[in-house]
Amino acid sequence: MLSVRNGSKAIEFYRTAFGANVAFRHDNESGEVIARLSVEGAEFWVADESPEHLNFSPETLNGGTARLVMVVSDPDAAFARAVAAGAKLVRVVNNEYGWRLGRIVDPYGHHWEIGKPLAEGL
Repeated sequence: MLSVRNGSKAIEFYRTAFGANVAFRHDNESGEVIARLSVEGAEFWVADESPEHLNFSPETLNGGTARLVMVVSDPDAAFARAVAAGAKLVRVVNNEYGWRLGRIVDPYGHHWEIGKPLAEGL
């Protein structure tokens, strides 16, 4: 689960940047949100950080503790869409290690590698 500040805005960013579909969403009375999102069939969860449960966003920690790899059919298009939506470029899409791969950081501090294997079976 990705912990973020301002979960509602994060969900909208992921919808715009990655074309994510919202499979489940719950907003509580104080405005905090938890949601299950899906990109090309791969699911991930997003929720407002909750320090009382020891769930902190990268913004609170001043950096992330993990990076996600999102495998998509067209890494170049997905990468361009994410950057156009406000993601920051870390490494442009290129061919390396048998992958077509690029890296961005989203506005909430999470790092994403967006790519696909160049050969079948990887």
